[in-house]
Amino acid sequence: MMEINILNQDLKKKYNKYFQQYGSVLFINKNNIIYNSTIISSKSKKSKIFPVIKANAYGMGVIAITNILIELGYKSIFLANIAEGVEVRKKFKSLNIYILNCGQPLNAQILIKHNLIPVLNSVEDIKSWVCGNLNNESCVIHLDTGMNRLGLSYSNILDLKKTKYINKLKIKFLMTHLASAENAKKKFNEIQLNKLQKYTKIISKIKNHSIKSSICNSSGIWLGEKYLLNIVRPGASFLGINPLLNKQNPLKETVSMYAQITQIRKALKNTSVGYGQTVKLKKDSLLATISIGYSNGLSRLLSNKGSVYINNKKLDILGRVSMDLTVIDISKFNDRELKIGDIVEIFGPNKSLEKFAIENNTIPYEILCNIDKNIPKIIV
Repeated sequence: MMEINILNQDLKKKYNKYFQQYGSVLFINKNNIIYNSTIISSKSKKSKIFPVIKANAYGMGVIAITNILIELGYKSIFLANIAEGVEVRKKFKSLNIYILNCGQPLNAQILIKHNLIPVLNSVEDIKSWVCGNLNNESCVIHLDTGMNRLGLSYSNILDLKKTKYINKLKIKFLMTHLASAENAKKKFNEIQLNKLQKYTKIISKIKNHSIKSSICNSSGIWLGEKYLLNIVRPGASFLGINPLLNKQNPLKETVSMYAQITQIRKALKNTSVGYGQTVKLKKDSLLATISIGYSNGLSRLLSNKGSVYINNKKLDILGRVSMDLTVIDISKFNDRELKIGDIVEIFGPNKSLEKFAIENNTIPYEILCNIDKNIPKIIV
């Protein structure tokens, strides 16, 4: 992964205007996305791959990430809601766009207008789609196999069997969502697979033809060939988020984040740092204030216990993380080694996104989605 530090003057100069204007910058490594795509394709075997890039591509910019995926040959994607679908459709006219949550009540007209394919999550969705879909456009049916979140239950399927609604649907495929795919030892994975296969047989019989199905998210692809079915739906694995629980990541992380030193000061022993005076210096120290805080994606959970890196040296966060500023201890350097404007690694080569998420008591998905949307996301 590309690294920026005080020794890499060319990169610092190249992106200096972004640091000057925004204070912190996030970089996305395109080559690593390409590498991850190759791994995903290999693991998916003959199954079709429909990337899931909801939540603005996990905060990375849905248009930019879609461009890369199209370059890689992908023709279908999943998005979270209609608003995302409308935005992407403006840029990509021929892309197959599936919408996971179409809102309530489901608006068939706006979906058809923008050529968006709905995932129908309930009996109400199905009725609304049948009534509003005069041109018999395609849809996907979501089946609940145990998450108790979205999708038709077994009883819903049996009730619909007594009506004509399913017969009026042009179903592209059936899908469900694995609850614990990252843990291959969970028996619940197989329970869900068996339920999906059972429900698929029932609906296929109603329709008088075989219907395709999909169960795999990113982690599901690593569960084994029997889970692959017809279509897989990897998402954050394209960004290198580890699909395996407590195992070495088979993918390459693509995202790194950096901030700029705004000020350097010498601070005296027994003085305090930051709001609430939560830390008192045990010795005379050299401190740097960096241009990132909790509004940018650096959580207050890291107050007095997080760390960052400069020139591969680990440096402690001192005091509370503020809204857009954080103080770090740079006493490992002498007062002439660093200067205002130098670049600090928040996560990247020295600290993976996965490790950074653990320090924040959360998952990489949340870290990426919580990064300030105004911070530049630069593809390199």
